[in-house]
Amino acid sequence: MQTGRERAMIACRAMTACHAMTACLSAESARRFADALAAAGYETVAGAFSAREVLPMLRLHRPRLLLAEAVLPGGDGVSLARDIVAASLDLYPHLLLVLPPRLALPGLEALDDLGAALVDGPPTPGGILDAVAALRARDTRLPPAQCARLQGLLDRLGVPDHPGREMLRGAVGLVWRDRSRLRNLRDRVYPDAARPLGRTGAQAERAIRHVIDAAWRTGEIDEQQRIFGDTIDARRGRPTCSEMIAQLADILRWEG
Repeated sequence: MQTGRERAMIACRAMTACHAMTACLSAESARRFADALAAAGYETVAGAFSAREVLPMLRLHRPRLLLAEAVLPGGDGVSLARDIVAASLDLYPHLLLVLPPRLALPGLEALDDLGAALVDGPPTPGGILDAVAALRARDTRLPPAQCARLQGLLDRLGVPDHPGREMLRGAVGLVWRDRSRLRNLRDRVYPDAARPLGRTGAQAERAIRHVIDAAWRTGEIDEQQRIFGDTIDARRGRPTCSEMIAQLADILRWEG
């Protein structure tokens, strides 16, 4: 049986662009971080040396992983994690914070909800792979603000309490984190959305389609129109699974 670390390495190698970014206090630290990332299978494409540089560089380089020191000029790691999830990005990287020994950083308990993790410094390839494997296992989870927003949207649309609703929530979480997943829902979304409920990808697709059909049969048409506008083909009258997932993820991405 493969370990989480082995699965993370295989998944990393399978990606066409397994890119990472660093955020460090010094060029020497950046070089050490890049070496550890390379050994873990990541190509470092950029490096920031202050908190304010991070978001513009994330938008430019779209890394899948950000390895950052917990304290940077202009901010700390917890604030950085909050800024990242509040931003409008097509790809939200997994954030690993390198915590120096004996550093007490306020707010560390919030990192799990923010999709971030701590690694001991100096970071090692094994520590990076273990942390990324743990974060990937939680990719269907949204940060609290986005989760509450999604619950409200599903209620307004009339999506019923059904396993399909839970799998729809998971699918939206996956696409919110990485919009490129929309290009291959059957391989990159449905299986992961189904896994927490012990279902298959095909079952997830059917269950999501079922709750969409149910919502459009019994939900409030005016509310559905307000949320989807003219994005739905009038001849169908209801969104496809892809349209539903994409629209909800985009609302969370752009409206928070």
